[in-house]
Amino acid sequence: MALIPKGGKVESFLTIVVGGGSAFGLVVLTSRSWKACHVDVAGPMANGLTLLFLGLPLALIVNLVLFTIAYRYAGKTLFMGLIAAAIAIAIADLALYSWQGTPAASPGICPGNVPPWWPVWIPT
Repeated sequence: MALIPKGGKVESFLTIVVGGGSAFGLVVLTSRSWKACHVDVAGPMANGLTLLFLGLPLALIVNLVLFTIAYRYAGKTLFMGLIAAAIAIAIADLALYSWQGTPAASPGICPGNVPPWWPVWIPT
């Protein structure tokens, strides 16, 4: 197993790639679920602008911080750091999706604003 340098270029690269990629994925997932359920969150402002200026920065901050913390303190190997970071980001992104991806305050056509394609076994 490869030992990982803490705070090195590899960590910075992985933080941006994994944290940024998962933040972008969360925003795309939220956008698709809002479109499927016809959820109008922002009123006169488009949902895309809301996700771009509010959702993406929030998801980026949460994912980058979580990746850095989990990667640094998970262990000495690259594999353990990546597994711990992936688990932490998956849990945080599911919580963010449950909080903002299925907003109870904004009426939509889906029950609970959960799209019909969302798996039943994943809680929201």
